[in-house]
Order: sequence, then structure tokens, then C-alpha cells
Amino acid sequence: MCGPITPAIAVAIGTAVVSTGLGIGQSVMAYQQQEQAAAFSNAQAQQSYQFQLQQSNSARMFENLKKDQQEEMMRINRLMADNAYANDVAALNARLTQEFAAASQEQQKGAIAGAKARGEVVASGRLGNTVDNLVADFYRQQAQFDYSTSQNLAFAGTQTQLQKQGAAAQRASRIGSQQPYIMQPVLDPLEPIRQSGPGAGGAILGSLGAVVSGVGTGFSTYKNAPESWKKG
Repeated sequence: MCGPITPAIAVAIGTAVVSTGLGIGQSVMAYQQQEQAAAFSNAQAQQSYQFQLQQSNSARMFENLKKDQQEEMMRINRLMADNAYANDVAALNARLTQEFAAASQEQQKGAIAGAKARGEVVASGRLGNTVDNLVADFYRQQAQFDYSTSQNLAFAGTQTQLQKQGAAAQRASRIGSQQPYIMQPVLDPLEPIRQSGPGAGGAILGSLGAVVSGVGTGFSTYKNAPESWKKG
């Protein structure tokens, strides 16, 4: 049978139990605090990641919007440039046509006037070199008038072609004034690495250490107890 429990033994056991309980409690509390800290850190990192991801998506949508707006601007600008070029060419063609028509009318008037003058000379009944010279002079004047008219029309045609080239260059300049929008690259944020919580092994080791420390405290208490307490 075991001997009686002396006051020293009772105090030592109580001290060991209390010390062990406090040690285990502290170990459990430390484990819970570490676990809560890891969970809080992970929650903060995830919240920051979601916010950055929303920012990236918004920036990407804004870049796409600017690209679409620029494409629409280019389409409208090209349409306006094409319409302006078509109007310029149509106006140049109309003016050249009017000049050809006016020149043709003047040539017809000149031909009629020359024929009438020649007819009058011939109808006068005069003969000889003088009449021939007058008729030849009328033909010469008509030919000179026709040549001048042809030269003027050729000059007008050349000038019209140059003006058309200028209109084409202006059209190209208008179209080139609007360039495609180059989208800026938008990178998604890196997903955070989840911080792992404390392992259960640490809590177990801490509890075992508390038990060992409590037992040691109990032995130390018994050893340092008065001799009178150690007697039954």
C-alpha cells in the first residue's frame, strides 16, 4: 500500500496540476492566436487581390472602350473624307464639262461666222487673187481660233487632273489624321499565396512541454517544502 499523502505531496501535486493546466492553456491560446492571425492575413490578402482584380478588369474595359471609340472616329472621318473627295471631283468634272461646252459653242459660232464671210465674198462675184486671198485668210483665222481653243481646253484638262490629284492627297491626309488606338496592356494581379496556420503538432508539443514543466514544478515544490510537511 502507498504511504499517507503528506502536506508536501499534496502541495506538490496541486502545484504540478496548476502549472500544467496553465501551460496547456497558454499553448492552446497561442495556437488559436496564430490560427486567427493566419486567417486574418489570408482574408486581407484575398480582399486586396479581389480589389486589384476589379481594377484590372475596369482598366481593360476602359481600354476596349477607347479602342472602339477610335475605330468609330476613324470610320466617320474616312466617310467624310470620301464624301468630300467625291464632291471635289464632281465639281471639277462639271467645270471642265462646262468649259468644253463653251469652247464648242465658240467654235461653232466662229465656223458659222467664217462660212458666212466666205459666202459673202464669193457671192460678191469678184474674181482674182484678192478673193482667193480673202478666203484663205478666213480659213487661216478659223484654224488659229480652233488651235487656241484646243490649247486652252488641253490646259484646262491638265489643270483639272492636277486638282484631282490634290483632292486625292487631301483625302489621304484626312484619313491619315486619325490613327488606330494602341491598347495599353493590363496585367491581372498575382493571386496571393495562402498563409498556412500553425500545425497541430506544435500545440501537442507545447502541451507535453507544459506537462513536463508542471511535473518539474511539482518536484521542485516538494523538494523545497519544509521537512515538517513531508512527515505523515
